[in-house]
Amino acid sequence: MGQFDGQPSVRWSLRGLNEEGDETWLIRGIARKLYHCPGCHGNIDVGDEHTIVQYVRRLGGTDHHHWHRRCAEELLIPELGNLRRIPASESSQSRLEARGRVKSGRRRN
Repeated sequence: MGQFDGQPSVRWSLRGLNEEGDETWLIRGIARKLYHCPGCHGNIDVGDEHTIVQYVRRLGGTDHHHWHRRCAEELLIPELGNLRRIPASESSQSRLEARGRVKSGRRRN
């Protein structure tokens, strides 16, 4: 994993596949409100840098969760396959939601 340093950055997001075959995008974020990390169930306070994990489902639709950067690196990233760096401009919310509306099997990379 060394080439990615385990986390998204200002310029790069990470994209991989989870065990169900859904695209999993890791995006750098700054908390605008209080979030709860699904990895450790702790709080992510306003202003904290964290990782937004956006899922683009194979069967359509998207959803996202906010993770502590450390929790994403330790718990989530090791389970993702085919992990690649993608320019951060490709991981905007509108672009990922549009990908979630494309029917299964027709998605372009």
